[in-house]
Amino acid sequence: MKKLLLSILFSAASIVLYAADKVPFNALVCDVDGLGLKVQVSVKDSDKRTSSGKDGKFGLTNIKADDVLQFRYKKYRFEIGVEGRKSLKITLSATGEVLSAVEDAELTAAGMDYVVRRELPTKGGVLTAEMIEREGFSNLADALRAKATSLIVDGSGNVVIRGVNSIGNPAPALIVCDGMEIGTVNAVNINDVASVEIQRDGTLYGFRGVGGVIVIKTKSGAKR
Repeated sequence: MKKLLLSILFSAASIVLYAADKVPFNALVCDVDGLGLKVQVSVKDSDKRTSSGKDGKFGLTNIKADDVLQFRYKKYRFEIGVEGRKSLKITLSATGEVLSAVEDAELTAAGMDYVVRRELPTKGGVLTAEMIEREGFSNLADALRAKATSLIVDGSGNVVIRGVNSIGNPAPALIVCDGMEIGTVNAVNINDVASVEIQRDGTLYGFRGVGGVIVIKTKSGAKR
């Protein structure tokens, strides 16, 4: 009983620490009647993106005061500067014109409620070949530490996804490369990487995915 209690306390503490290093930015995109609109969102000059749900709400983390949000709604595209605001309620016309974009106390108070695992960099991964080439990383472990702050990567290339907890110690993430399970990210040559994606929900992999999944696609594998 004592061991179970300690495990529960450990898991709760891990969740608190994970939430503490993330500052949420929540938004709602709706029409003039207040009905939510489904839009695609990205942060300009960043690899961060997400999309709103059917209710028009979305969340991002660690948005800077001078960031610019880029939106795509049907055939329409537009940009809105954050300008130091902690949240945004955006109203669009039927023709995609921004009628208003104001800070909203209720959205700000919602915390992490709207931040979902859809918050991923562009091109579907937390890491792309273009990013590796641009920033000159020499190995995949270092690249993941730098570009995916939600990960803990140890010296052996084992990965833990922060915020994905099991009873007791956090389970290591399952690492899959071109559909095959591999032991560590150190087994992959960074020059061969096309993309890397973090999947917090590893239910498709059964018990093996209880700690989440790191999905790696190599350049040769992506062509198949």
